[in-house]
Amino acid sequence: MIIFVRAKKRFFKVASMFKLTPNAQEENQMMKSIRKILLIFVIAALFPSAAWSQDESNWEFNLAPLYLWAIAIDGDLGIRGRTTSASVEFSDIWDNLEGVFTVRFNGLYRKKYGFVFDYNYLDLGTEKVTDQINVDVGFKSQIINLAGSYRFLNGNQTLDGVAGIRYTKLESGIDLNNVGMRLDGDQDWVDPIVGLRYNYAFSDKWSLQLYGDIGGFGAASDFTWQGLALIDFQPWKYVAIVAGYRGIGTDYETGGETDKFTFDATVHGPLIGIDIRW
Repeated sequence: MIIFVRAKKRFFKVASMFKLTPNAQEENQMMKSIRKILLIFVIAALFPSAAWSQDESNWEFNLAPLYLWAIAIDGDLGIRGRTTSASVEFSDIWDNLEGVFTVRFNGLYRKKYGFVFDYNYLDLGTEKVTDQINVDVGFKSQIINLAGSYRFLNGNQTLDGVAGIRYTKLESGIDLNNVGMRLDGDQDWVDPIVGLRYNYAFSDKWSLQLYGDIGGFGAASDFTWQGLALIDFQPWKYVAIVAGYRGIGTDYETGGETDKFTFDATVHGPLIGIDIRW
């Protein structure tokens, strides 16, 4: 989940760099984003269900709804050619949090072919009201990982190759309520990714999960990477508890000297969640 703020003061500083956009254009961009998200959800849902109807015993699924990722951000952010360094702690993000949704869904067919789907949504907002101004500032981010996988190694140690895409969307806006104006701007891009996933079951209930990918390669961002390390404890047949650390780094730049947009940052932090398996 990628964030453009340090705290409330920085939130206003960043938002002030966006341009005035008509409401019609804002609604059109939002509808495009919604259509992209729905398309990815449909693909992720239909792919396993089609094969499931043929032979359900061949499929294994993992679903982690609403896992908690306590993120922080470090890096450089730039809008309209102006770049600033950012170091955002989780406490700053929590103070401005308005909504969050995360889900991870994986499937494996005949212990060989599979898919990986991961969605992260974050909504931040703050308000400043004085005798002279009434301003609402908002920021939203979405990161979607969608990939296919192939298992090279089976047993108490497994190794999967992964290839797919990472979709990133950033939206920010400021409402000047006392004058009836809205300033906003957004960026979205898609990066190809390739990676490996390793799992070591060192007992009946405990295992170690490692995941890493790289991508971008100039297709959208210059470079992007992701790393994940989890300890997995499965006390029940269909439910496991996972905890670990995750990081996503992106080096993305677009535009000319006067309208250059820069996002060269790492999003990282501990996570914990429940994994449902069947």
